[in-house]
Amino acid sequence: MTIRSAVIAPTVLVRSDAVLMVDLSNRTQPDWRWCHKCQGLFYSGNPDQGPCPAGGRHDASASGAYLMIFGNGGPNLQPAWRWCHKCQGLFFSGGPDQGHCPAAGSHDATGSGAYLMTFGDGAAGMQPAWRWCHKCQGLFYGGNPDQGACPTGDHHDSTGSGAYLMRFDPNPPPQKFASLPLTDSRSGSLFADRNDPNLHWYLPDFSLTDDVDPTFAFAASQSGQDGSGNPFNKAQLTLQMRKSKPADAVKLSQDNPAASVEEIPLAEMSAVLTSFYNDDAGQQQQRTFKALITDQGNGNFLLTFDSILGQAVIGIYQDLTVFGKAVINLSASFQAWSSAATAPMPARFQIAAADMGIQRMMFVRSASFARMNIGSSLAEPVAKAAISPPATLEQTRQPWTAALPLQLKYKLDGYQLKYTVSTATVTAHVIRDAKDLKDFSLSQSEFVELKALGDVSQRFPTLSRLYMGILSRTIVVVPRRYSIVRSSSGCAATCMALVDSSAGAGSKCKFEFDFTIAPEVSRIEFLKLTQEIQGRDDLKGFTPKLPDFISANPPSTLQTAFKSSADISRGADGKTFAVTVVVQDDGAQTPAVAIANLFIMRVCATDSELVGTLSIKLDDGYTEPVLSTIDLNFAHTVGTDELTAEVEEGTSDIKLTNNSGFDLQLSRYALIKGSQLNEVAGALLLPKNSSAVVPLPAEHDALEFAADSQIVVPKPMSKADVQEFFSFHTADVQETQYVVAVSASGVSFSKVESLQINVTFSTLPTVIPPAFKLSNNHRADSAHILIPLENAVFALTGTVNVTVHFVDPGSSDLEFTLENDFTVTPTLVLVQSDIDKNLPKT
Repeated sequence: MTIRSAVIAPTVLVRSDAVLMVDLSNRTQPDWRWCHKCQGLFYSGNPDQGPCPAGGRHDASASGAYLMIFGNGGPNLQPAWRWCHKCQGLFFSGGPDQGHCPAAGSHDATGSGAYLMTFGDGAAGMQPAWRWCHKCQGLFYGGNPDQGACPTGDHHDSTGSGAYLMRFDPNPPPQKFASLPLTDSRSGSLFADRNDPNLHWYLPDFSLTDDVDPTFAFAASQSGQDGSGNPFNKAQLTLQMRKSKPADAVKLSQDNPAASVEEIPLAEMSAVLTSFYNDDAGQQQQRTFKALITDQGNGNFLLTFDSILGQAVIGIYQDLTVFGKAVINLSASFQAWSSAATAPMPARFQIAAADMGIQRMMFVRSASFARMNIGSSLAEPVAKAAISPPATLEQTRQPWTAALPLQLKYKLDGYQLKYTVSTATVTAHVIRDAKDLKDFSLSQSEFVELKALGDVSQRFPTLSRLYMGILSRTIVVVPRRYSIVRSSSGCAATCMALVDSSAGAGSKCKFEFDFTIAPEVSRIEFLKLTQEIQGRDDLKGFTPKLPDFISANPPSTLQTAFKSSADISRGADGKTFAVTVVVQDDGAQTPAVAIANLFIMRVCATDSELVGTLSIKLDDGYTEPVLSTIDLNFAHTVGTDELTAEVEEGTSDIKLTNNSGFDLQLSRYALIKGSQLNEVAGALLLPKNSSAVVPLPAEHDALEFAADSQIVVPKPMSKADVQEFFSFHTADVQETQYVVAVSASGVSFSKVESLQINVTFSTLPTVIPPAFKLSNNHRADSAHILIPLENAVFALTGTVNVTVHFVDPGSSDLEFTLENDFTVTPTLVLVQSDIDKNLPKT
């Protein structure tokens, strides 16, 4: 909108002396002032001087005194100017746009009189160069190089404006002092205002932005070498700080809702990063770097420390990630009223006297405030009772400082990928340690543990840790554990019985157990992790993968409570590994077959009892151990091809088929279509060689299916059940010596003279161990028997016939039988209750 053309086009400018002929009696209002900060005109007759778009309140300390004319029109006069009660400023209200108020929103003319502005370029008693800003609709002084601060941002813009005159007040009212804090009133961060007892000021707090700061970056580059041939580094550090209202100011606002609590504007703010180091003489020195401060709005400020050079780059990196001694020192100043004896008034920028047409107005202190005299038909802005400040007060600029210790804030996992170094051939290489700033082409591992995603095991329980390959752009996903592989043909678990040619006695055989293990990783969790990685800008181009190499240092191990040896090597598939456990005699009293039975029992236990560690290799340079758990237990297996999913268009179902010989329990499944993953929770039992259906979504082109499932393991697992999971083979030996034993350690021989014991095996009628005779002096006995190896490993159920001879010759012998599997319990222990419960009832 162009005010001049809209209002002045039909009007002929009259001479300046004609302007002076206008009858101004009872039609003028004093107390209008110029604010040297925003260049705007505002009403200064109230205690509240109004918010200034340049920060804080309007400041009339360098202003002359002006009169405004009331009215709705006249020659060379423009109507429709109004006072905004929110900002105290004068604005043009004659258009549909009511402008932009520094107090937020549009200007508000509620309670205002009707004002006129005079067109012209000069006249006696008048000041020219006043202009209308088409952006905020306000009146401002355009005669200075500084066009002032506009509430819409940047400076006022007089495009389309007419030339306006302001009339000086020949009898100026007492000067109203700028609303600024009183330094002597400070309490904590709070100050009282000089003019308004209801206005309070506070100095803001500053802190580093909460983690993880999205703006943080330590970007180093190596574009050449120094005089010693080392890479010459240059770095830029960016981070964010946040301004906040201090606690005492918050409490004041809460306790006094009617009070005005304003932030003190800080000017000329600077931020200096200081990093400490010791010189060659051991004396502490410091490096300092000044920041470029960018106000991002909403209380956020971006600090950019540029041109960090040479060895200082390594020093700053070490301070941020190792030593934590760096600090950012903030400094600024603010305007306030102070005692003249201690704080002299600095010079102020002001309108030149030649432009004003009068001498500069002197400060006049008064104990009263003028009100807006706009007639009885319009409401007046309410003025508070005045404060009479001491005559010794002077307007000053006070220093302000604050320190922000960085400590090790930027060592947290979320910042790991924010440290980069680049050369002409390598872009944004993530810094692993200070060696990368000295020469990251040195022979060292490309891998570093990836912590920027936090503890992935909390979100993805089947995963453990992540390692990032800087050069290969891969992320190695370490599983929580490795378990036995299963497929439609069974479990990859084999027991081979072999002749032990080295054994001089005992069973004459040894056992070799072979397992194929693989990462027990949920496909659903792996897909979710992949999507999370792909969704991060700092991990673009990185591909997650499972480990495929085994490390010899430290060696992989398997923990057993019995004599055995374990060999762990890479499997036929790049993601699988082979575990071979050899069991042999541990002396004559502990044959290999007994140890093999213990081993099988551990594999079949309901709890994980046979565990170890798999040592994973990342590359030759990574020396820290990377370990995952080996869990040999049929309760934890890794499925491959036993579950298939087919779309049934006719019934709008997905048909799931279990092709294995085991019952499967699905804990959840997911339907994947492109980047969308729809997870469905809930248990679903799928018996062996059977099918079930789940709903088919309407959009199912290129649909993928993933499920988490496990074998339904019998609890407890019998020896007959074991043969469904193990593949058992023998080589060269079909029979083995086996020791069966009976102990009467739990029998009281005070009444029992002896026990006659005979053992028979229904499945092996030709195998008859010699009879055992136990007494108080011979409480245990054993015998070696030759039996098929299959019985020695899986089941050797015997019938134990017990004949009790009592000390009392008048007592008849007692006979009873017990059943015992001698592969599970090679030594049967008789106890007194076995006898007592078989005594005749009396």
